[in-house]
Amino acid sequence: MAQLVIILGNKNDKFGNLSPISKSRCQLGFNLFKNTPSSKILCTGGFGKNFNQSPNSHGSIAREYLMNMGAPSTAFLNEALSRFTIEDATLTAPIIKACGAKSVDIVSSDFHIERVKLIFEYIQPSLQKQFHVVSTRLPENELARLNAHEAVAIKRDAHSLHQHFSPIIQSDKDIP
Repeated sequence: MAQLVIILGNKNDKFGNLSPISKSRCQLGFNLFKNTPSSKILCTGGFGKNFNQSPNSHGSIAREYLMNMGAPSTAFLNEALSRFTIEDATLTAPIIKACGAKSVDIVSSDFHIERVKLIFEYIQPSLQKQFHVVSTRLPENELARLNAHEAVAIKRDAHSLHQHFSPIIQSDKDIP
């Protein structure tokens, strides 16, 4: 397989309704998929108190949403049941290796993309990656809250990466 679109999860409510941020990420991911129909889609997101308390994984909810948009069921790889961004990178790495993707398109939001780049470049340094950004349309105070959270999370995750993680896809021989 040549191309893989990874759509990073965000939130859904307890009934499985995706947040506007999640829907916008799915829309951009779907558009990337449509431009390269031979590509595959990998949705991230499992379960968590702060982002998904429904009976279905966030990734499976996003998959269903994308299928309702027109993506065929055959386009999807198993979702990565991640709870946070570092797990997005660590749990997608073996899936990427197994499917033989040579390049990935990673979709996230503008407020989140700096941390996504930091983490994916550290965990999967030799994998060819393109980062795609969705503009977040939220009230100014909510966007400011998200940006403040990300500033703290970047520092926390940078420390955590160097203390507790090693690169997973780290050389060309790791990519089939």
